[in-house]
Amino acid sequence: MPIIVPKQKGGDPAAASLKQGDPAAAPPTDESKQQQVTTPVAKRYNTILRDFMAYQNQSTMYPEGHTFTEGELLEITPDHIIRYFTMKLYGDGDVIPSGKPIKGSHHTLDYYKKAISSFMPLKQQPWDQGAQTGNPTRAKAVNNFIRRICELEKDEVGSSKKRKSDETPIDLITSPNSSLLASSSTTKKARATDQPSTASNNSNAIISSILHKMQRQNSLTINFLGTLETSIHSYKSTLE
Repeated sequence: MPIIVPKQKGGDPAAASLKQGDPAAAPPTDESKQQQVTTPVAKRYNTILRDFMAYQNQSTMYPEGHTFTEGELLEITPDHIIRYFTMKLYGDGDVIPSGKPIKGSHHTLDYYKKAISSFMPLKQQPWDQGAQTGNPTRAKAVNNFIRRICELEKDEVGSSKKRKSDETPIDLITSPNSSLLASSSTTKKARATDQPSTASNNSNAIISSILHKMQRQNSLTINFLGTLETSIHSYKSTLE
């Protein structure tokens, strides 16, 4: 006899919900992902995205919980991200970066990049410059910009160290950035240098005083001898 397996009355609830078009069982969209801001990290990422979009669209800060459409996110390009990065570091998105950033560093940009990338519809795809599609945060231009900021930071640190090594003791004394220790050390060295000169001056003064006394004594002796000779001549004249 054939074995008859009875059908389950309930069936697969997940399959049934998909057939009936249950929105709760449908895959999450990008907008629903933006609404799932529950963890502290997700909240920070969402804040950065809202700040970036406000700057890009020249609008006020979007309220917490605001969602952006997929079309809005697909319009983002590497140039938009670089301009936003420049504004965050130098206060103006239209300037050419030069020197150490006024605020933040390349680490700040790495964090911004990661936050914005997490909301990109095509975040797994590299950026295609020709087709202008993919994840704009993964573009070479963005990575090169961050690398350039890192180099500017290193150059600034190197030039600062070089300036310190090139300073003379006089520069350290007159420099407003010199420390009290450096000034004290330099002053001690200057005093130590001046001591031999002072001792030499004192010796010269003593020798000069002795010579002056000897000269005076010689003059007195000569005068005495001259007077004595005159007295002898006078005495001889009296005897004659």
